[in-house]
Amino acid sequence: MLRKLLTNSLLFGISPYIPQVINVFLLPIMTQYLTATDYGIAGTINAYTQALTALSTLGFNSVLGVIFYKCSFQYKILWREIYGFLNIWMIFFAFLQGLLLYFIIPEEAAEYKWLIIALTNFSNVFFGPTATIGNYYYVNSMKPIPIVWRSILSGIVTLLANYILVVHYRLGYLGWYVGGFLGVFVMNASYWYAVNVELKLSPIYNFKRKTILKYLRVSLPTVPHYYCGFLLNSSSKVVMDFYSTPLPVFGRANIMIQISSLMENWVNAINQAIYPMCMESIKKRDEVRAKALIYVYLGITYFATFIFSLWSREVFNILISNKELASTYPYAVIFVMAFNYRPMYVGASNMFFYHEKTTSLLRLTFCSGIIAFVLYCTLIPFLSIWGIVIAYFIASFYMGYAGFYMKVFKENSKITYPVLKIAAIHLFLTAMALFFVDSDISIKIVITIVFIACLVIKSWLQFKKSKRSKNGY
Repeated sequence: MLRKLLTNSLLFGISPYIPQVINVFLLPIMTQYLTATDYGIAGTINAYTQALTALSTLGFNSVLGVIFYKCSFQYKILWREIYGFLNIWMIFFAFLQGLLLYFIIPEEAAEYKWLIIALTNFSNVFFGPTATIGNYYYVNSMKPIPIVWRSILSGIVTLLANYILVVHYRLGYLGWYVGGFLGVFVMNASYWYAVNVELKLSPIYNFKRKTILKYLRVSLPTVPHYYCGFLLNSSSKVVMDFYSTPLPVFGRANIMIQISSLMENWVNAINQAIYPMCMESIKKRDEVRAKALIYVYLGITYFATFIFSLWSREVFNILISNKELASTYPYAVIFVMAFNYRPMYVGASNMFFYHEKTTSLLRLTFCSGIIAFVLYCTLIPFLSIWGIVIAYFIASFYMGYAGFYMKVFKENSKITYPVLKIAAIHLFLTAMALFFVDSDISIKIVITIVFIACLVIKSWLQFKKSKRSKNGY
């Protein structure tokens, strides 16, 4: 099980994030030619476009997986109808997104306003739904190679374009933006032949309205759920923009978040790999196995986030040539350690998704997003970037653990989790990483060895315990 989880994490999960990871490792070169203002402009645009991301699919991305597992013999027909509907919807979405960008693009980027609007909309309108269908097919069918080679190709295109446009032509934020567009365009467009011809999943435009309305009732309640991601990750930038935060400060926050995305991508990677395995276990009513998968997920996440946070000073100094930007590493400690909420959130939310209780899930996810937004509005004027990371940690902590106390989980799950114990470990590791981040390297080495030893021992004891009892923990 562990081998399969790690293999799938690497193949299914990490591959979609290859372009982002490559961009991070380009930073030692890129930060010599990009200023804090460039990062501020890019962060402003990305914040508002991410605000509309959930609307681009109307929540159907959550429905596709459920259809695949519950309607094994007719999922293709249903997917094709959804595909046709999404293609039509994207025309209206493009207009909405273009209108928003027209008003929010910073004055410093006004010269290229129409180019930015065109690039942002082009890939989504023509190939966005195609890429969504293709990606979900390969993930749920456990076929990683098509995703991997597309991601690698996209990463190479992004790398070359960024280097040429930013380093050679010195286009600053615009070169970075165009490079990102080219990488996404190549990956999305590459799905067209596979989806429409090879998999015979061509869109049905004469779809049944009853079918679409039926699944809209399930998908639309998840839109606020996915907006929780925006409220957690990007609304801080909107708040900073509202308070007229100087672009250099904006840029420092943006670079901290970009570096931290290395760990977020890894955590999301495991989530992508574990999702079909957990759903299959829940379908077979084997919740003990699903719980074991969540524990494995939790252990891997603890390891990755704690080690990264403890050594974040060294990581930032290696990846960032600009001293002003490299000094943002203390913020990353709390920000990255917040990602440990994810395994527990997945453990609870899988029950909501499988049983199609998405409306009830709003009480958890959207509420955490509101908590984050309110805290951003309250803390950012006084604490600046520290306000961002503190608010993010508190809201994530709520979302990670509150789901286990909700009625839907209690009624549908036959097992329990030691929630308070796991939450206490989360807080303890965060405090440890924050306290020792500026320590000497020798002390960090000792802490790293002790932490890994404890993790290995705990994993071994848990493994022996699970072998003695297959009926619970």
